[in-house]
Amino acid sequence: MTKTTALNAVLTHFKRLTFEFSQPSCDLNRRRELLDGYFSVFPEVMEVTIQPKEVMVGERAGYWFVPEDHDGQRRMLYIHGGSWMSGSIKGWAAFVARLAQACDCAILFIDYSLMPESPFPAGLNDCLDAYEWLMENSPYQNNFEQKTKAKKVFIAGDSAGGNLTLACLLAIKERQWVQSDAALAISPCTDFTANGESMLSRKDQDPIINPLGIPLLAQAYLKNSNEAVTYPLVSPLFGDLAGLPRLMLQTGEAEVLLDDTLRFAEKAKQAGVDVLLDTWPDMPHVFQGFAPFLPQASEAIERIGKFFKS
Repeated sequence: MTKTTALNAVLTHFKRLTFEFSQPSCDLNRRRELLDGYFSVFPEVMEVTIQPKEVMVGERAGYWFVPEDHDGQRRMLYIHGGSWMSGSIKGWAAFVARLAQACDCAILFIDYSLMPESPFPAGLNDCLDAYEWLMENSPYQNNFEQKTKAKKVFIAGDSAGGNLTLACLLAIKERQWVQSDAALAISPCTDFTANGESMLSRKDQDPIINPLGIPLLAQAYLKNSNEAVTYPLVSPLFGDLAGLPRLMLQTGEAEVLLDDTLRFAEKAKQAGVDVLLDTWPDMPHVFQGFAPFLPQASEAIERIGKFFKS
């Protein structure tokens, strides 16, 4: 199958999803079910190559993805996407397993709190707790064993999880914790004001995200909070980015969120951060999750692996 044919199949898959989202019967539970099938364009995409091991991280479930014969000392926290209201191990397991192998990392997938049941800052706090836990806990130890510090610690996430990844970096800096060695944000939302130029220029290209929905998400995300949408832990673009770790930003160019990545990358570079900006022509939102069906997705994961192993 050619790259063009595979991409067309992914776009057709997105059309089916957006049609389902638009139905009056699409309540929250149905939306969550649909987003767990975000990557399900072809059975091979959903094949899980590393079986996850469930652990409790405080009161939240976590899932270790450990490559065969890995010593567990290079650890990554992975934060899934899903508009801050959806996403689970069911929908992301295959993708996270591929990342673990490509990056030579033991990955902890965190089942963080979702809105509307748990608006900001509940999900962010769960991710920060998981990061703190990850630094001290090996995938091989049980509750009765001595804690084992990681040699390298990374954070990564896609979409809403990309937003939370960058928010975690800012919160870690604010709390004066040990910063991660490097981080990856895939197609992150960095600006809840939705003022990026691509919100207009890409709105007819983007097959899955309606830019008019972003302010509504912000309103729901900040329910019961006094913070403005420009608060850096909500919209990381407005934060002081100096002192952040080495950072990879990877995004498709057919996304309304493209400018969220471009502006964040530029601001981070100006603040002295070592940034690898990796943009992909014609690619939709979080296209990386469609490996190995979509050749560009496999290539993108390979680049991510090189970044974390370098």
